[in-house]
Amino acid sequence: MCCFREVDDPRKPSNGTLHDFLEILVIAIAAVLSDCDTIEDIAHWEREKEDWLRQFLVLRNGVASEETFLRIFRALDPKQFEAAFRRWVAGVVGT
Repeated sequence: MCCFREVDDPRKPSNGTLHDFLEILVIAIAAVLSDCDTIEDIAHWEREKEDWLRQFLVLRNGVASEETFLRIFRALDPKQFEAAFRRWVAGVVGT
């Protein structure tokens, strides 16, 4: 997760954000690596895997909705995310 700490959370804290930004990114990446193609797939996967996810994520306010994923990924800086993702992949598989 440390590679993704450099990605700016596009949400405003004053809007009552309930879910941890880094946890949302980790869940989305894990879901996509598990063959999810859409936001709906990601949200469904997250609900199905909630017990497993709680082994290493806090999920203080439970799992996120499809709308939460949509809002975050619509506002996310794609270049920041790509750079962080590339760093993470390089650390996992080597350069």
